Amino acid sequence: MHIPLDRQQDIPLYLQIEEALRRAILSGTFAAGDKLPSTRSLAGKLSVSRLTVENAYAELTAKGLLQQRRGSGAYVHHLQPLPEPQQPLSLAPFPLDRFTTVTSRLDGYPDIPLPEHIINFAAGVGSSKVFPLEEFRKILLSILSRHAEEAFSYGDYCGYYPLRDTLGRILTAQGIPTRAEQVLITNGSQHAISLIFQTLLQPGDTVIVEEPTYAEALGLLRMHQINIVSVASDRHGMCVELLPALIKQHRPKMIYTIPNFNNPTGRCMSEARRRRLLALAQQAGIVILEDDFVGDLRYNGKSLPSLRALAAPGSVIYVSTFSKMLLPSMRIGYLVADSEHYLRLSRLKHVDSFTSSNLIQRALDAFVTVGRYDKQLRRAGRVYRLHRDAMVAALQRHLPTGCRFEVPEGGLFIWLQLPDAVTTTALMPAAWQQGVTFARGECFHADEARGAQGLRLNFAANTPELIEEGIARLSRAILKVQSN
Repeated sequence: MHIPLDRQQDIPLYLQIEEALRRAILSGTFAAGDKLPSTRSLAGKLSVSRLTVENAYAELTAKGLLQQRRGSGAYVHHLQPLPEPQQPLSLAPFPLDRFTTVTSRLDGYPDIPLPEHIINFAAGVGSSKVFPLEEFRKILLSILSRHAEEAFSYGDYCGYYPLRDTLGRILTAQGIPTRAEQVLITNGSQHAISLIFQTLLQPGDTVIVEEPTYAEALGLLRMHQINIVSVASDRHGMCVELLPALIKQHRPKMIYTIPNFNNPTGRCMSEARRRRLLALAQQAGIVILEDDFVGDLRYNGKSLPSLRALAAPGSVIYVSTFSKMLLPSMRIGYLVADSEHYLRLSRLKHVDSFTSSNLIQRALDAFVTVGRYDKQLRRAGRVYRLHRDAMVAALQRHLPTGCRFEVPEGGLFIWLQLPDAVTTTALMPAAWQQGVTFARGECFHADEARGAQGLRLNFAANTPELIEEGIARLSRAILKVQSN
């Protein structure tokens, strides 16, 4: 087939190739099982680098349109078309008792998977199809063959030192000066947040959070009997101009914030607000907990400095994770703290969970050290940007009048505001009948009633084809609720 390339466009060449091949596959030009030209052959015909073609094939593989067979090549894989029902997909009532109603997880308990026909926009993670399984398998085998005895030991409860050193160097390069002795490896970022709350807070203390915010952080604060005070946010992040009055009234011990691609809204706090927040917190002697769970996943716009990079020593504890970028099951997160907090946090980690997986830490360090993580980050960013754009386009095409949403510059989520006459309580059963789920807005508010018209949509975990169909189903559900 002929693939026209426009080298004057802003669209990268690999995306132009990917789009041409995708259209050819979906239109039937290529049949299922057809073998595509080798990357070397196609690169020669198009006068581009082999890496450009490899990236195009990787995009198609991530979308399920190609199957890469080791030593054989790339073969077309046609997706099964999704049904387009005129009637509800499920006449069974929404199983409210089988789904949590107080946190963000609406994809079922581990032993209660979603039915196959349900398109899930509720997940809090990226796509497992983007993960480089073959590369990681090789690294694991290498570690098992050369360092099995050490890899199967408990290891340092603060974390595998080479990994902590690697993270320190990466963060330092990003403008966050960090030494290995300031890095504590945890079992995911949720574990890190829990350790910080337990170490620095007592029942009855007050924490200020932006509204809306991470549901599981709210759950931890409630569990530890911490008073939660919410401050409004807008498209520029936390409205820090409201903080002086709240600080004076409530005398908080901590401010918890997700300045980069907030969960659930996807918003970024502006640099001016970051600096103002730090000044207010330092003046009042308040510790800031900076949750940077997907800060690396930026698709457009200017990168902003971390709060910790701008802060005085001891005033910001930084938390991040590899679970969202790689695989949730890896359960490797980390926190960065100064000595006054680090010793107490590491002691609690020791008695709380002893150690984190030594084998996975060693594999992750090898993965990062050889440059695979940077490559994976770029690849995931390309794929997720396409998914985001697909969801934005689908929302613009299908959403009923009165719905509003913002286009995030990165992250995993789009935050949708429903018309005043539609609530998530009414929408969830209707969406279930249409075959789609979402994360309820109430989960992300300290006062749940304030989230009745909000819902979080995950664009990263689904293919563009599923996104298109899922948004169409959701829009039909919204129209059904409006007509009742």
